[in-house]
Amino acid sequence: MSETTTTPEPTATRGGGRRRAPVAPDEQAAPRNGWIWPVLVIVVTAVYTAIPYVITGWFYQRGDTAAQFAPTWWHFGEMVRGGQWPLWLDPQSWAGGNYVAEALFGTYNPLNVLVWLGVSFGPDLAVSTYAVKAVVMVLLALGTYLLAREYDGAPAPSAAVAIALPFSGFTLFWDAGSWPSGLMAFAYAPWVWLTFRRALRGAGSPFWAFVAGLLAVLNGNPYGTLAVITIGAALVIEGLVVRAWGGVVRLALVGIAVAAFLPLVYLPLLESSDLAVRATGALFENSGKLRPTAGDLLAASSPLHTPPIRAITGPMMVPATFLAWFVLPLLPWLRYDVLRRRARELTGLGLITLVYLAMTLGPSKLWLFRWPLRVIEYFYLGVMVVLAVLISQGLARSTMRPRLVGTGLIVVALGWLTWSQDPSALRRAALGTAVVAALTVVALAAHLVVRRTALVSLVAIGGVGVVLAMQVGVFGENASSRVWHVPSDVAALQKTFADREGRVMQFADLKPLQNKGQVAKLEKQWDTFLPGSMYHPAGVEAVNNYTGMGFVPFTRTFCMEYDGLTQACGYRNLWKVGGSGQPSLADLMKLDTIVVQTRLAEGVTPADGWTEESRDQDAIVLRHEGEQPWAGSELSWVSDGVEVASADSRTTLHERVEVTSADEGGELVFSMLAWPGWSADLDGKPLSVTRTDVGLLVVTLPAGASGTVDLTYRPPGLALGLLGAGVGTLIGLGLALASWRSSRRRKRDERPWTTAQDKPLEPRDDGPGGVTSVSRTDPAQVNGQ
Repeated sequence: MSETTTTPEPTATRGGGRRRAPVAPDEQAAPRNGWIWPVLVIVVTAVYTAIPYVITGWFYQRGDTAAQFAPTWWHFGEMVRGGQWPLWLDPQSWAGGNYVAEALFGTYNPLNVLVWLGVSFGPDLAVSTYAVKAVVMVLLALGTYLLAREYDGAPAPSAAVAIALPFSGFTLFWDAGSWPSGLMAFAYAPWVWLTFRRALRGAGSPFWAFVAGLLAVLNGNPYGTLAVITIGAALVIEGLVVRAWGGVVRLALVGIAVAAFLPLVYLPLLESSDLAVRATGALFENSGKLRPTAGDLLAASSPLHTPPIRAITGPMMVPATFLAWFVLPLLPWLRYDVLRRRARELTGLGLITLVYLAMTLGPSKLWLFRWPLRVIEYFYLGVMVVLAVLISQGLARSTMRPRLVGTGLIVVALGWLTWSQDPSALRRAALGTAVVAALTVVALAAHLVVRRTALVSLVAIGGVGVVLAMQVGVFGENASSRVWHVPSDVAALQKTFADREGRVMQFADLKPLQNKGQVAKLEKQWDTFLPGSMYHPAGVEAVNNYTGMGFVPFTRTFCMEYDGLTQACGYRNLWKVGGSGQPSLADLMKLDTIVVQTRLAEGVTPADGWTEESRDQDAIVLRHEGEQPWAGSELSWVSDGVEVASADSRTTLHERVEVTSADEGGELVFSMLAWPGWSADLDGKPLSVTRTDVGLLVVTLPAGASGTVDLTYRPPGLALGLLGAGVGTLIGLGLALASWRSSRRRKRDERPWTTAQDKPLEPRDDGPGGVTSVSRTDPAQVNGQ
């Protein structure tokens, strides 16, 4: 293609439909085997996900994955297999058990249920979680490919950007390595974007846009919901710009249908927020934590550049702002005029990309959204789609000397930025720069000598694998995220901790080992103690669990961190009397076994009724003597004057107590936390439900009370949530029905074409039903003649 070759702007119809934009000559003829490129995306992405796993088996087991998600997914799978769903609350998981309020586990998302079941059947947590993440990364790549194709990206460039995106710095090292909920939320984004835009331009049923948006919201991660809102709003503006009135109506109805589910997902979180750790602090603040600057983005194609960002455990130790090796070096060779010519139909793409750029460079905390580095991948998604559109025009071949000089200067600048950030790592900077330079030379040779855009894209794809192997070889696991290296063999775990009987509470402070990076010593602790929610796959009913929100009165009393680890003050407080006339907190919680680090137990005497079973230099194990009061229920104490005939746990979320008499009234204390959502009644008459200073649930009886007390849990706002879900479902089904009827009408009105040379068809908006009709278009216009 000569430098003067131009391509006509795709014509936008009033309904948002448009003719396909011409692409580079070697891409113009649509291959009959159109499945080859998407299959390549799936296969190559899947293979590339294995590279970090093979080089270091712990790569996908950093931070929250190891301590929270892997064991909790396993636990969820066991609960679903036991007939429990949806999973609202597990009282036996204490501060970490309010899953519906935590939101990020996606309680109502049916695809998540498949994840839980799959992990629960797997014998090894590390293998199971890697498999889950690999599938999610493949879906992210495939969605990105289809999104780029939606914007008329040619198959080869679309495949290149799609394969590169899951292995960009933040997505790979942070979301895939530590935060699977964020990875899942991001994986929904291209699918939401794709289906929303197709609904806007009337290219398919808006029902699929409703499904994609709904799944993103039901996933529970607020960044997924933010993506639905941002993408939807930007595309509505695009519809107004191109005057796609029917598309705007469709998209608005889709948005209303999806938004109707928000109360179901987020009301429990809002109602419980006063008890959460994250309720403290300013609404907006800038601590600098996980906050990139504009300068950090200048090295987006330097695979070994570590930006000067404050991370979880200290300074950033991985290339968190890396995008792809070929993005910046190819900038001088792109034909930017297509952006001007297609400006109106690219309005949504531009808005989404710019909004996420602004949020990426925003303060450290914006309401629920903290650590703006988390949204850099959404900005990069937009950048990659733009890049696919540009490369699809064919790389320029005229005035090569200035372009070559420009690319050379970019590569040199990348090396300089990498070295200047860490001058002591000269070899690392030289290695990264040399690899990018070599790959750039090969890519430009494919362009200038072979003159095939598809070959340039294949070089880009191959380079992604080379760079990925180099990055993992240099950095290994994400040292900026917490290290755990917990055992992953489920059968071995259960065998090791088979002697932990009944309800167990652990007191251990292992943060010094973790913070100092003493991994070998940390790994030895897992024969005695476990962090986070790891007691679930070990088959132990433990009070200690990972919680992203906390239960402030409880966790402060026991000096408990979010990962279930504690300090010495927690063990001391365990033996304090719960209240007037009450036993110690250990007995109020109906603990059976206590495991405490020997050094944390110094100077502390357990309450009566507890026996020291074993002691060594590392741990002391205590056992409760005799049977717990009201065995088979969570009732742990009643005030003087209250007589109870029986108490039992009907289900996990239903306690029943038969009160014989309470002449002067009184209190019933239960060994579980008083999360919002618990309610009690006495023979149908409502009772007051409060909590102790520690957070244990208390039911107050009126004077003269007798009869049956039923204590049940339902998520706060459940009725409103179900009502909204019902309304949203009806709107979604209505969109599907309207689309189906419109499709039937279109087929009935179509006239058959008589020859193969008949004029091609152009989409035309047919209203809120979402299905297009056809109109004749001059073939010369479509082909740019």
